[in-house]
Amino acid sequence: MSDTRASAPACFWRHLVADSKIEWTGRSDWNPIRGCTRVSPGCGGPGPHGGCYAEAIAGRFSDPGQAFHGFANRTSAGGRWTGRVEVQWERIGLPLRWRRPAVIFANSTSDVFHEALPAHEIASIYAVAVAAHHLRGHTIQIVTKRPDRARELLNSAEFWDQVNAEAGMHVMEHVDPLDRRSDDARATLDDYDATRPPPGIWIGVSVENQEWADKRREDASGIPAVVRFVSYEPAIGPVDWAGWEFLDWMISGGESGLRARPSHPDWHRAARDFCAAHRIPYLFKQWGEYGPYQGEHGVEGGWMDPNGSYYGGPTQWPPAADERRAYMIRWGKKAAGRRLDGVQHDGMPA
Repeated sequence: MSDTRASAPACFWRHLVADSKIEWTGRSDWNPIRGCTRVSPGCGGPGPHGGCYAEAIAGRFSDPGQAFHGFANRTSAGGRWTGRVEVQWERIGLPLRWRRPAVIFANSTSDVFHEALPAHEIASIYAVAVAAHHLRGHTIQIVTKRPDRARELLNSAEFWDQVNAEAGMHVMEHVDPLDRRSDDARATLDDYDATRPPPGIWIGVSVENQEWADKRREDASGIPAVVRFVSYEPAIGPVDWAGWEFLDWMISGGESGLRARPSHPDWHRAARDFCAAHRIPYLFKQWGEYGPYQGEHGVEGGWMDPNGSYYGGPTQWPPAADERRAYMIRWGKKAAGRRLDGVQHDGMPA
């Protein structure tokens, strides 16, 4: 391993099943919910800027007979959700069939805690996650832009009663009777609640700038989970992380896609330094479409202020050093890479 990479615990990387292109997970193909809605600028906008990759894909496959018909529309500005959100019950039990332990980003194309879903349907998804960890050793990662709903449900006794009952049924249904008796398997599955959240389920909250970090911080801190993390992606504005000391992990990254917005290096440095000061594992996921100037000759880009303003290119070449501004170049995600000040940060919870 290169000395320019901040290493992650070996126990995590051994469990990765390399089916996902997302740098911080193993697989992202458990999507039991179809449809979503925009809730904040990280989802795209205002105007033509940014945009959710799941919304773009949904728009592309929204014609009659295709998977997202009725859930999204194809428009001149790209895919747009219609507001229809439903559980895909035929997909809900997939992790129980995957026998090799994996780190699974659950519902990467929607939001488990979407307000359109009734509580009992979310509890059914959560029950599968509990049983999948118990039976298969999976780690389930959930990211939400709706921490208020997550906090409400995960502190509800009624919610946990349903989760525990359904998880127990899943365990008895899937245990190998030649390996152990079903009642013995159920007996080893604990009952969980807000004071004793289940192992193997990590809850993350997505933030994109100071406004939404402030709005989501209190609810994020009240979510019961063995690992609480924040996904600062797409980072489209600076964040003062004071008050987020409760985190167990932080991910930061820039935006990718045709309408991507650049991300100032100082924003990620602030996240990295906050994590270092508070012993929080930190993972820098990507620069995204735009990356900082690295001394390459003749590559054009634009200046970016720490407040997020982005404007024209240099009046001289190479661009003069500037302590306040960063010269950002539209490399594309792959070429921009994922090194922050020359270091690849791959921190993960132990």
